Amino acid sequence: MVLIIAVAVIAVLIVGIRAIWHKPDASTLSRKTPAVVVVIDPAHGGSDVGSSAEGVLEKNVTLAMANKMSALASEFPSLRIVLARSTDADVSADGRIAVASTEAAQLFVALHVNAFGQPTALGIETLVDSTHKSGDASWTFAAAVQQGVVASTGGKDRGVRAQGSSFARLTIPAASALIGFVTTPEERAKMIDPAYQELVARGILQGIANYVAAAGVTPVSSTQTVPLEKGQTAKPASSTTP
Repeated sequence: MVLIIAVAVIAVLIVGIRAIWHKPDASTLSRKTPAVVVVIDPAHGGSDVGSSAEGVLEKNVTLAMANKMSALASEFPSLRIVLARSTDADVSADGRIAVASTEAAQLFVALHVNAFGQPTALGIETLVDSTHKSGDASWTFAAAVQQGVVASTGGKDRGVRAQGSSFARLTIPAASALIGFVTTPEERAKMIDPAYQELVARGILQGIANYVAAAGVTPVSSTQTVPLEKGQTAKPASSTTP
């Protein structure tokens, strides 16, 4: 009898150890858990360096921020983050929108840095395309992103404003986060600091999550379509690998 009990205990321990050993990782869980798809677009890339000062290039800063967001994504299970580019590559505006279409994205955030003729400008601002009317979903989304970054970094709040962009034809809520002035030494030093990059990344993600919760955005099912451009819709991709 003692031997039978001992064998049973050992069997239970083995099953428990196997369960822990084979615990699914975050990427596996994210593929199985419904989440709102968000495209993060690190602006510029490849031959397009964007704004620059003292050897700091916008394309590198935005990519570093995007990669930080991807690394932190597991902390925000309501979101599935997809990068419009994950390397230093040339990607056209059409190519970036194509990523959103392929993934049936529900939200879109472009990452930029600011620049000014004098090394005195400070602060964070978020843009919406000028085709959007004040108070619409993109404005509300942009305000949530702006609030998230300012709260996380303590940076000067320059608010939300409208400006023409190449993403005017997107029908999903879209915003461009400008995370500081590369031409201002104080902010340039921050934007190449990994610790500060993480604060920005976390702030943007929190702002997105706040918007999703407040606006009641829910993940699309495999049978739904998402209106991305006027007259066009996209179905979720069959693979949901993050």
